[in-house]
Amino acid sequence: MIPNVVRGGRMAALMNYLVGPGRANEHENQRLIAGDDRVTFAYAPGVELSKYDAFEIAEILDAPRKLHGTSVVKPVYAKDEETGAFLKDENGKKIRIGSKDAHVWHCSLAVEAGYGSVPDEQWAKIAGSFVEKMGFIDPDGAKSSRWVAVHHGASKNGNDHIHLVVSMVREDGTKASTHNDFHRAQVACRELEVEYGLPRLESQEHGQGLAGEKPAERARADRNHMALSDKFELQRRLRAALATANSAEEYLRHAQDHGVHIAPSFKPGSNTEVRGYRVSFGHSATDGKAVWYAPSKIDRTLGWPDINQRFGAQGKAAADAYLVSLHSANNPAMKTRTKGHALSVAQLERMMSHKTGPDTLANIYARLSLQWERNKPGTLHQLSMSYARATQGMGNARYAARLNQRFAAGNGRGWVAVAKQAGRLGRLMLENNLRTDRPRFTAGVDRLINDAESIVRAEMRKIEQEQSHTAPARGLAGTGQGRTPRDPGYER
Repeated sequence: MIPNVVRGGRMAALMNYLVGPGRANEHENQRLIAGDDRVTFAYAPGVELSKYDAFEIAEILDAPRKLHGTSVVKPVYAKDEETGAFLKDENGKKIRIGSKDAHVWHCSLAVEAGYGSVPDEQWAKIAGSFVEKMGFIDPDGAKSSRWVAVHHGASKNGNDHIHLVVSMVREDGTKASTHNDFHRAQVACRELEVEYGLPRLESQEHGQGLAGEKPAERARADRNHMALSDKFELQRRLRAALATANSAEEYLRHAQDHGVHIAPSFKPGSNTEVRGYRVSFGHSATDGKAVWYAPSKIDRTLGWPDINQRFGAQGKAAADAYLVSLHSANNPAMKTRTKGHALSVAQLERMMSHKTGPDTLANIYARLSLQWERNKPGTLHQLSMSYARATQGMGNARYAARLNQRFAAGNGRGWVAVAKQAGRLGRLMLENNLRTDRPRFTAGVDRLINDAESIVRAEMRKIEQEQSHTAPARGLAGTGQGRTPRDPGYER
C-alpha cells in the first residue's frame, strides 16, 4: 500500500477537489467512506457527495481550529533553484525563510494497479486503523483530531485508493503531532498490509523502488497537457535510450535525441570531475522554469555509476568527457522534435542472451512505448514499469540474427519482431521463475502481456495494409536506387 502525505492550509479547497471531477475528469462516484462521528452522523458513508456537502464537511472538520483560534504552520526553507536541494548555513542547518499554514493533513492510500479494487467496507476499516496508528485518535476524545476518508475511483494509473483528510487542531485546541509523519505513514501501511491481507509494495519486498508522483508534478503535467509527469516520462525515455545504446556516451546522445536535456553534476570543488548527471525536459511556454531531476532519484538503476557498470569500464573516460561538455544553461527550452534509434546487432544479441532479464525487457518496452504509444503511454509503458521492478530472467540467443535482418529490411516489422520476442521472453520468465516466487507481479504482468500482444497484432495489420496499398517504387535504371526503407526510429 502506498501512502502520499501532504500538509496544507485550505480545508474547503481540498474537500472541494476530492468530490469534484478531478483534473482530467477521472473522479467518479465521489463518496464518503469513513470519518469522525460528527461527519458520519451528518453524511452516511457510501452516499455520493456534492460540492455543497464538501463545504459542509470542511466546516465540521475545521470547527475546533476556528473555535480555539489555534494556528498551525510549517517552516519554509530556502532551496537551490537549479537542483531543488535545501540550502544550508555554515553549521549545516537548513535556512528557514518563512512559514505557511499547515492545519490540514492529507494522505492518499493506494494499492498497486494490478491488485484490483478494495471493497468500501474494507477501506473503512483500513482508514480507521490508519488514523489510529498515526496517533490522531484519542480513546478519551479530548486529544482526537477530526478526520474523513473519501473515495472517488481509481487513479490515472489504475490504482484503487482513498483520501484521508485530518484536522491538525484537536478537540481541545492543541496541535496534533506530525513529527516524522512520512516515516510513520510507511510503517502503518506495512502493518496494515499484514493485518488486512493486502499485497506488499514491490519496493518494500525487494529493496528496489521507483519514485512516486507529487501533486505539484501532476499539476505541471496537466498544465503542459502531458499524460505522464516529468519524472515518469523521463524514466520512459531514459530506459528507451538504454535499449538502443552500446556505450554510456551513446546512451547520453540517444537520451538527448529523445528530447531530454542533460547536464553534469560535479564533485565538490571541481568543475571537471563528474559525480553524476541531471536531466530535464526544459521549460515550456506554460512553465517558464526547467525542473531538473537526478536520475537515481527517479529510478535507482539510472544513476551514473549504474550506467557505467552496464557498459563496463571501456568508454567511461569518453562518456565522462562528453558529459562535462554538456555543462550549459540551467533553464533550456523544451525540445520540439525528437528522434528514436533502432536496436543494434549488439543490443539484439544482448536481449536474446541467457543473461537477459526484466531490466532489459523494461528498456525494450519503454522503446516500444515511444515507438507506438508515443504521447499516450499505455500497456507497453506499464509493462516497462512492471519489469523495472523485477529481479531475474532468462532469454534465447538464437533469434538475434533474424531480428537484425528484419530491422535491416525496414518497413516497421523489426519492432513487431522485437515486441513478439519480448512477449515470449516475458512468458518464459513467468513460467520458469516468477510465477512461484512473485505471484502478484506475475498476475499483473500476465494481463499486460496479453494486452501487448493485441497491440502487436494491430500494428502488424497496419503494416500489412500499408504495404498492400503501396506499390513498390521503381529504382532508377542501372543505379540500384529505390524506395527508402521506413525509419525504424520515431519522430514527433
